[in-house]
Amino acid sequence: MALFGNDNAGLLRQIIGQLGQISSDLAALKQQVADQQLAIDQIRQDTTATLSTGLTENRAVIRDGLDRTRDTIGTPLTHISTELVAIRGDISGLDSQLKKCAENVQALPAVAAAPLPEPEPAPAEQPDDEPAAEPAEPAEPEDHERDEPDSDILRAAADIAHATVEAHRDTWAFLIQVAGNEQHFHIPGAVQDADGFVSVRLSGPSLVAAVTSLAHVTRDTNNPVTRAIADHIQNKITKAVQAIIDRPHSGDPGTPVRIVIDDRARPDDQPDDGEQSTTGR
Repeated sequence: MALFGNDNAGLLRQIIGQLGQISSDLAALKQQVADQQLAIDQIRQDTTATLSTGLTENRAVIRDGLDRTRDTIGTPLTHISTELVAIRGDISGLDSQLKKCAENVQALPAVAAAPLPEPEPAPAEQPDDEPAAEPAEPAEPEDHERDEPDSDILRAAADIAHATVEAHRDTWAFLIQVAGNEQHFHIPGAVQDADGFVSVRLSGPSLVAAVTSLAHVTRDTNNPVTRAIADHIQNKITKAVQAIIDRPHSGDPGTPVRIVIDDRARPDDQPDDGEQSTTGR
């Protein structure tokens, strides 16, 4: 009996029908897998986009918060630091005065116990034919005015509306300590501090007080380091004012004179065109 005879035609049709159904089921299963993969890919893309957007927004919020915190805390801290330097200068001045008072008190007993000097004998009478010796000329008083700043510099500094001093925080602290107690020196309320390099606004009277106080420190101190720092800062301010005297200019309201205390070596490839100016209008 043949395998594919008439007797087996029904079985063959049944097998073919089952193979067709299997093929349909397999195609449907493939379609479901493809749909699920598409859904997974879409979910992955949506999740990645959401996370990326959220992280970007969080970074922006955090950065904005840090900037606000820096603005809110940084300026008051700088102001407090400036006031602490001024207070430290006041305390140092009071300490110096107390030491001088103590030295004066300790010197009083020694003065009281010291024997009185014996009176000098009267000069012998000289004959009438010999001229009397001329009295010695009194010693000239010590001239302290030779160390005072030039009056033209002081007048020109007083005429400045406002100047910007740019220097290291330690240099600014030294200037406050030297001139902070002077009557006409006004400590500014706002000090811009960028990585230890400060920028402050000073008026003309404050510049006059700074130059005068620095000159007194240069003259009176015995500390060579203090003298060098005071003399350097005074020269920077004096050169800036002298440039205004040499090249006067009025107008441009709101543009301050710029005094930078930050010397450095000139690059080898830069032509030497004279001393660099520390002022600006």
